[in-house]
Amino acid sequence: MDKIAPVLMAPASGETGDLPLPPERRPGWVLSALLSLYGAESVCYRGLQAAHRFGTRLHHSAQRVVAGLCAEALTTDEKSLLTVRIYDAFPDYFHVGDTLYAWEEPWFAARLPPPPARVLVGACGTGREAVALAERGYRVDAVEPAPEFVTESRRRLGGRGQVFRASYEQLSALLLDRPEAGRNPLQHARYDAVILGSGSLTHVLEPAEQERLMRALSQLCPEGPILASFFCDPDDAPPPPEGRALRLGRRLGRLVARARNLRGAPSPRLSYRPHSGFAYTYTPREIERLARSVGREVAWEHGNMQPFHYATLLPPAPP
Repeated sequence: MDKIAPVLMAPASGETGDLPLPPERRPGWVLSALLSLYGAESVCYRGLQAAHRFGTRLHHSAQRVVAGLCAEALTTDEKSLLTVRIYDAFPDYFHVGDTLYAWEEPWFAARLPPPPARVLVGACGTGREAVALAERGYRVDAVEPAPEFVTESRRRLGGRGQVFRASYEQLSALLLDRPEAGRNPLQHARYDAVILGSGSLTHVLEPAEQERLMRALSQLCPEGPILASFFCDPDDAPPPPEGRALRLGRRLGRLVARARNLRGAPSPRLSYRPHSGFAYTYTPREIERLARSVGREVAWEHGNMQPFHYATLLPPAPP
């Protein structure tokens, strides 16, 4: 007859369920010391976790206070300058690589003319898109306002293109207000396409400057597409809620604004975002209005493109 393996039965009511194991030996002094050390390490680890959670909450609250203060206490020009400095000072932007993102591949393939077309990359950062396009045979120039980014993008791009240091507002002024300014290599330049990279259109904070930029870019690229990325909300989207930290920052900012004799409330379309400064959140209607101001139509792009929205301002129809 086959042997039957023993079965552990559940304890009957009133029984403890303990197994009849031999008594445990008392740990020696080495094991006791290590167990004590491990207990202390566990206490320290839980303390560090709690401190990290508290520090993270404190940091986020401080960022919201600063956001509210800057929104009220700075002029639009100062907000733009602060945004450039923030980008220049945040080290993570120097490690974005030299390849296109997955969502850029189909967008660029569908909208850009084939190489060796001449492309201008606006707000190129450290040169990610410019280098990737140059390696694919495009003739690439770029514009960037942050000094450290300009140095890095010039190093990465090498002799394959020029990187001009200018903000979008400065670019518009050079092309629209001072057409005879000496030593302006962009005055007579013409491109087959323009790319406003990685949400950069959203950092043009004034509606009047947004229209001027479209005019300047259409002068540089009269017959090619303008590929733009930006923050965008539906036309009827309610404003985001404000927490206590943001309200505190706004109150402090209004005190500073009164001391500086600044007048007028900040635009509700502007918001401060950690590590990327101030941004203008468009509506679809505003983007379409910008396109019409230079005789273009908007082709809205779709796909996994968060956090930005993307659109192509198509070339004007031939007369």
